[in-house]
Amino acid sequence: MSENQVIDTFQRVEDKYRISREEAREILEEMKGHIKKDFYFQYTVHNIYYDSRDAQMIISSLNRDRFKEKLRLRCYEQPAGDTVCFLETKKKYADIVYKKRITLSHNEAMAYMNHGIPHHVHNNTAEEIDFIKNYYDCEPKTLILYDRTCFSSISEADVRVTFDTNIRYRLDDINLNERGDEKQLIGNDVVMEIKAMNRYPMWLVKILSKRKLYKQSFSKYGMIYRQNAEALCIKGTPAYIYASNEKENKVCSVQF
Repeated sequence: MSENQVIDTFQRVEDKYRISREEAREILEEMKGHIKKDFYFQYTVHNIYYDSRDAQMIISSLNRDRFKEKLRLRCYEQPAGDTVCFLETKKKYADIVYKKRITLSHNEAMAYMNHGIPHHVHNNTAEEIDFIKNYYDCEPKTLILYDRTCFSSISEADVRVTFDTNIRYRLDDINLNERGDEKQLIGNDVVMEIKAMNRYPMWLVKILSKRKLYKQSFSKYGMIYRQNAEALCIKGTPAYIYASNEKENKVCSVQF
């Protein structure tokens, strides 16, 4: 992906559905005639998630605050020195997701995030990222990798459907490179994500309604935190406590 192909600002709804591999195959069959392979069809996503030492950002998200934010570094291949990476903020208010990102080389991004060495980008998004990084005194918390397959709607330019499989993570030696010994997060399950700027098209609503699929509050980093809270936070601090037994909030997809 070249730098001049990059979209650096997003504002959209992103709904997630945790399903089985068999359900994913069946849903894809039902979507035939409505979707096509995306320009970037299959790739592995490499992410480093950053947070404060006491994990303030993910604790806030898990406690269902209306405003949520994350800071992450992402690339779409096993990185080398000049591999294109994206340093981005992901903010969510109510149901709307806002993403802003800047494009850096792998070496430049790691030097900035690990050692505070200035990078070459000077714009409002870079200043916002710098503020968040310094405000939370961010440190790398986890590497998250997954294999993504992407489709786009034939008739609606704003609708994309992605399927994430083989979701895995690492808590030590955190960098963007996969070692091969990462832990599986949800086994053979699949996370289907629907991204749209406007309402779902009727064909998609019918598929979701027929299967009684409901969008779920699902965060890969959030689930990793739940499973590894003692490793990712300072035990005994107020932020260590979160509403872990809060019932999942599910909303019927038709209501979107």
